[in-house]
Amino acid sequence: MQPILANVGVPMIFIHWPLMIGALIPVIVIEALLIRRWLPLSYGDAFKGCSAANAFSTFVGVPLAWLAMFALELVVMMPVAFAADNWHWKLDSPLFYVLGFLFSTAWLAPVGQDLHWMVPLAVALFLIPCFYASVRLERSTCRRMWPSLDPVAVSSAVYRANLASYVFLFLLACGWMIFALLTHQPTNGHGS
Repeated sequence: MQPILANVGVPMIFIHWPLMIGALIPVIVIEALLIRRWLPLSYGDAFKGCSAANAFSTFVGVPLAWLAMFALELVVMMPVAFAADNWHWKLDSPLFYVLGFLFSTAWLAPVGQDLHWMVPLAVALFLIPCFYASVRLERSTCRRMWPSLDPVAVSSAVYRANLASYVFLFLLACGWMIFALLTHQPTNGHGS
């Protein structure tokens, strides 16, 4: 017996958001230590500011980034699917699969049931819009938390610290994908 709605796909917010919440402490530590090196702050002020900024960007920025990516997916993929259905386009080319995947990282379709590698790749790619949302939200939060510091220096430090923490998160996601590819055992030759 197959589960009902087994082919509706995976809304990645339910995977990505818990992962980002789980990564919150290491990210705060990385960013606070880096910002402490670049700005004249005490450890306490650096950790307090980075904690507030990262909590805000995780609980507000990640869902906003997901909504933006989901809206982009709907705007791009729904007309393509509609046109393909009406005009009998064949969308089985490798180029369409790649472009379709890139535009569908917010809500993965169960294409070929190869989710063992698709989920970590989607997580890695979804870090790109999350990075930009985080930088924007954390800059404003940190400027408010450290009003005596030069706002340009704060903005630069927040950007560089986020770049470092997102490289760390991207490498973790890539490691997860490599692990999934190396350990996946296909069943019945179809994958699962």
